[in-house]
Amino acid sequence: MSKKITEIIDSELKELVSNFMINTDLEIAALEVAFKKSDLATINRLGHNMKGSALNYGFIILAELGRSIERAALDEDVIKIDQLLIQLKDYVARVEIMFEKK
Repeated sequence: MSKKITEIIDSELKELVSNFMINTDLEIAALEVAFKKSDLATINRLGHNMKGSALNYGFIILAELGRSIERAALDEDVIKIDQLLIQLKDYVARVEIMFEKK
């Protein structure tokens, strides 16, 4: 079994995190569609949005993945984007959310 990735999120956001993770799954699906179409502009936008949303919730690792996707799209680095999509799916599969009062 793979090691969990822990994100520590403010407990005041506990009721919102479930929907956030559902939206993250939808964004991943949209990224995969855009990747298949070589739509770098959409990949850039989705990476940027993911970065911002993740930071608002306190998902530091997810925000970094979003930032990396955004950057790779700007650089037109499709190999890097492909690797980052794999990392992103792995992250979602392994993330463990811990809530604490900030």
